[in-house]
Amino acid sequence: MTSLTSLVYMSVAVDELTDADLVAMLREARLRNEALGVSGLLLAKGGRFMQVLEGPEWSVEDRYAAIERDPRHTEVQSLSREPIGARRFDGWAMAFGAPSDADVLEEPGFSGFLQRREGLPASLSGTSADFLLRWFRGRDLGTGREERITLGRHAA
Repeated sequence: MTSLTSLVYMSVAVDELTDADLVAMLREARLRNEALGVSGLLLAKGGRFMQVLEGPEWSVEDRYAAIERDPRHTEVQSLSREPIGARRFDGWAMAFGAPSDADVLEEPGFSGFLQRREGLPASLSGTSADFLLRWFRGRDLGTGREERITLGRHAA
C-alpha cells in the first residue's frame, strides 16, 4: 500500500495573472497532476497562491520541488506536511478571486470555494489544511501587509 502525504504551501505570484492565465494554469495542472496521481486544491487571490497537494509522497514532493523552481512563484513556503490515510480531494481543483467571465464558473475543476463559501470535504475538517484554506479565504491579501500564520493553537 502506498502511503499518502498532504502538503500545504503558500507563495506569491511574480506577475499579475488574468482570468485567462488562471484558466490555462487550471487546465495544464489538471492534466499533469492526474498523470502524477496528485489531487488537491489551488487557491489564487490577491497575488498569492495557497495549495494543498496530496498523493504518494514521492509525487507530492516532486510537484512541490517543481513549484519551488517555477519562475511564476516567489516566496514559496511549506506550511504543513502530514501523512494521510485517504485522499480528501477528488481530483484537482482551483479557486480564484472573482472571475469576470461567467464561462470560467463552468470550467471543469473550477471551485467556488472563494466565491460561494462552499464547504471543503468533510474528511478535511479539523486538520491543519482545513485551517489554512479557511484562513486564506478569509484574508484580504492584496494589501501587501504580511501576516504570520501560526498553527500551534489551531492544528488538529
